[in-house]
Amino acid sequence: TQRLLKHMLRGQTINGRQALSRFGIYRLSGVIFEWRKKGFDIETNMITRAGTTYAVYKLKGTPNV
Repeated sequence: TQRLLKHMLRGQTINGRQALSRFGIYRLSGVIFEWRKKGFDIETNMITRAGTTYAVYKLKGTPNV
């Protein structure tokens, strides 16, 4: 998840398929859920293509530590 966080800190978006292929993260929504509980501001955009709907996440802010 640290590599994913670095990816998102660079302003990149991520979806479930990308998370699995690039970072080996099978359930991206679970990681996003935990990060939100820790105070990360993450935007979710739902995309529909060819009859399939999936989430694309973008980091908007980090918790104040």
